[in-house]
Amino acid sequence: MGQLFQNLNRSLRTDQVLKAQCEGCDRRVTFARPEAVRLFGSDATPMEIRARLVCRVCGGSARVWI
Repeated sequence: MGQLFQNLNRSLRTDQVLKAQCEGCDRRVTFARPEAVRLFGSDATPMEIRARLVCRVCGGSARVWI
């Protein structure tokens, strides 16, 4: 049996937002479900999203959560 991984499709309900916070300057942004799926893809895992996000202010990496 295959292992199920957390991804946007499984984890982010229509009434929730994906949140990201820069680990360098603490800047926060949110993405509504449609925007998050459009930008990252419905199968994107938290690790994949984190790897793609770069802070526009300081260039730092981000932590992500719902």
